[in-house]
Amino acid sequence: MSQEAAAKHFEAGKQEAFDWFGKEIAGLRSGRVKPDLITGIMVEHYGARNPLQGLASVSSLDGRTLLITPWDKTAVPAIEKALTLASVGAMPTVDGHMIRLSFPSLTSEVRETTIKQLHRKAEEARVRLRVARDEALKTIKKEKEEGKMSEDDFYTSKDKLDKLISAANDGIAATVAKKEAEVSTI
Repeated sequence: MSQEAAAKHFEAGKQEAFDWFGKEIAGLRSGRVKPDLITGIMVEHYGARNPLQGLASVSSLDGRTLLITPWDKTAVPAIEKALTLASVGAMPTVDGHMIRLSFPSLTSEVRETTIKQLHRKAEEARVRLRVARDEALKTIKKEKEEGKMSEDDFYTSKDKLDKLISAANDGIAATVAKKEAEVSTI
C-alpha cells in the first residue's frame, strides 16, 4: 500500500465517521426545530412500518413548529400515534388532514443536556477517526516490516496521516462549535 493508498483508506474511514456524526447531530434539538428531528420516526400504516418521510412531507412553519402533511389522508391517525409514542417533546395537534407539532422553548437544563450529548457524539466520531487512522497505520507498518516501503516513506506516510487526522478533528470541532452556538441561541 503506497502513501496515496493509505491516505485513501483513511479518507474512506473519515467520510464514514463524518456521515455518522452528521446524522447523529441532526437529531439533536437546537433553538430552531428542524424537520430532521422527526423524519426518521417509524409509522405503522397498512400493516407495514415506514419512515415518516415516506408517508408525509415535513416542513418548518417557524422556529418552534413543524407541519406534517401526509400524502394519504388516512395516514393521519397512524402518524399522530407514532409521534405521540416517539416522545419528541411535543404533542401532535391534528388540524384537518395536517398535523402540527409545537415545541416549547428549550430550558437551560435541556440546552446543557443537549450540549453534553453533542460532545459525547463528537468524541465517538473522534474515536472512529482514530480507528480509521490506526488501520491505515497498521498497513503501512506491515509494508515497512516486509521491506516493501522504505523508512523515509513510512515516516512520510505517518506524517501525512497525522496531518489528515488533525484536519479531520478540526472539522469536527468546527461542527461542534456551530451546533453548540445553535443550541445556545434563544
